[in-house]
Amino acid sequence: MKKEILIILVLLTSLISMHAANLTSPPISIVPRPAQVVPGEGNFTFSSQTLFSVENHEQAVIVRNFINLLKRSSGITPQLAIGGSEKSHVCFTTDSSLKSEAYQLAVTPEQIQVKASDIKGFFYALQTIRLLLPSAVEGNRQVENIQWSIPAVTIQDEPRFGYRALMLDAARFFIPKENVLRIIDCMGMLKINTLHFHLTDDNGWRLEIKKYPRLTEVGAWRVNRMDVPFYFRRNAEPGEPTPIGGFYTQEDIKEMVSYAADRQIEIIPEIDMPAHSNAALAAYPQLVCPVVNCYIGVVPGLGGSNSGVIYCAGNDSAFTFLQDVLDEVMAIFPSRYIHLGGDEAQKGYWKKCPLCQQRIKKEHLANEEDLQGYFMKRMSDYVRSKGRK
Repeated sequence: MKKEILIILVLLTSLISMHAANLTSPPISIVPRPAQVVPGEGNFTFSSQTLFSVENHEQAVIVRNFINLLKRSSGITPQLAIGGSEKSHVCFTTDSSLKSEAYQLAVTPEQIQVKASDIKGFFYALQTIRLLLPSAVEGNRQVENIQWSIPAVTIQDEPRFGYRALMLDAARFFIPKENVLRIIDCMGMLKINTLHFHLTDDNGWRLEIKKYPRLTEVGAWRVNRMDVPFYFRRNAEPGEPTPIGGFYTQEDIKEMVSYAADRQIEIIPEIDMPAHSNAALAAYPQLVCPVVNCYIGVVPGLGGSNSGVIYCAGNDSAFTFLQDVLDEVMAIFPSRYIHLGGDEAQKGYWKKCPLCQQRIKKEHLANEEDLQGYFMKRMSDYVRSKGRK
């Protein structure tokens, strides 16, 4: 019995000692949590003498972005060598045995070794280093009296999910370009690889389409109902001023796409159809069913019955318009996917519309639900014909 008590006391003493040791060294906290983290001894400190060694120009691009981030807040400008260097402090090495996006990071007080099989893995390793640095690294001005160090650690990491996305709705509430760029930067830091960009809805059209300028001249702006919550805002009356809104030029979008690509992020644009289209139809009302007799304006809130105003599925001009729009969308967004929406399409006007009913008869469709299937298939086939999904 005494022997068993002694063994228990020894085990408890060991556990207490381990807990005390953990309290003396701060925990390594990274979001998202890497697959494997093994703490080491000591710290690696960045300085103007720190030398990054990379294998090629592609790696150099992401390292320069990291150096610029560090320089902005610390005033430190590490050096960069392309092609390898025996004296390097941060060394990039390609390891083809690792999966895409995976990386290995070995930090000692003397050196940082980074291994990955592709540029995505190297980028994510740098983001982990970014998260290990003092939080002041995210500031926009130089901070004094900070030790720009990271703890010694060995990390092996790979994503659990291949598709890691944020959906950003700039249609209902316009988000200035500078804010979008900051969001993209934070996405990259958190290893999110897809931005789903909701650019059109009843409440606003946010993308410049050169062939149809009224989409942003009219569709990007709405009446001021900011004094009441979104759900209770009454719709616009003819002739009311429309000061609330904004849009992105195609040059703005190209900048966002390039900025996102540097951070290993794909931007998927969403052009909603056949519903959630009041902003577009306010600009081009000839695309609605001829039985619509209400005023069509950009909706400032939930929309009420106006949300039932959608593209006319019997009007070939609506398909021509949407194909033209998608041509410009696909020219500036290189993403594999183009999101066409397809949700919440009320069929009240389609049921009354002679053009829609004629389409149902001509295509041998059973009803208005099948008519939406026809509508979406026709647009989906067009996207696929351009090599997209």
